[in-house]
Amino acid sequence: MILRSLLKFLFFHLPRIAFQTAGILRAINRGRRAFRRGLESGGLPKEVVEELVREFDPLEGVNLRELMKDLKLQG
Repeated sequence: MILRSLLKFLFFHLPRIAFQTAGILRAINRGRRAFRRGLESGGLPKEVVEELVREFDPLEGVNLRELMKDLKLQG
C-alpha cells in the first residue's frame, strides 16, 4: 500500500505540481515582459522602466517553497 502511494505521488502528483508551477511562473514572466515593453514603448528612460518593473514584480519576496506548499494543499 505504501509503495502504491509512493508511485502515485511520483507519477501523478509530482508532475502535476511541477507543470502547474511552471505554468504560473511562465504567466508571470510573460506579464513582466509585456509590462516592460509597454513602458519602453511609452518612451520612459531605461532606469525608470527597470525601477517600475522591480516595484511591481509579483514574485518579489515570494518563496518558491511556500508556493509549492500552497499548490500541494490545493491538490
